[in-house]
Formats: sequence, structure tokens, C-alpha cells
Amino acid sequence: MAIQRPDTNFIYHKVGDHNVIFEISDEDMASDPSYFGYLAENGAWIIQKRTASTGTYRYVMGASGYVAAWAARADPATVYNYYNAL
Repeated sequence: MAIQRPDTNFIYHKVGDHNVIFEISDEDMASDPSYFGYLAENGAWIIQKRTASTGTYRYVMGASGYVAAWAARADPATVYNYYNAL
């Protein structure tokens, strides 16, 4: 079992039978919605979409290809969902 440091800069997401630690990598707060990108050391990623006008948070996740996913974060074809549906 890996050592885990409690820190507000990390997000823990249950993957299989272990926890993967995601650390903030990018943010885009220039408009509404705003986006936050998180990376894990194994290349997995989560992008969080925060829509302040509606008070909602939605997520998209992948196992690789973060740079392309971050570039497409605001693309209407990118499907965001509830965190528990990842």
C-alpha cells in the first residue's frame, strides 16, 4: 500500500482495489464555466468543469492523452458527467 499524504492539492478517486492520487495540473478560470485538470502519476486524468451560474460540477476522465483532452475541454463533444458516474 502506497503512503498517502492528506493535502488539499490532491483528489482521491477509487480505481479498482486501490486509490489513485490526482494532483492539480491546469486551470482555466477565464470564463464560466471554469475548468480544472488533474493528473495521476500513471497518466490517468480528470477534468473538472465548474459552472458557477448553475452551481454545478461535472467531470470527464481518461487513462491517457491528457494534453489533447485539456485542449478539448470546452468542446461541445466532450461529455461531462457526475463524479460517481466516472
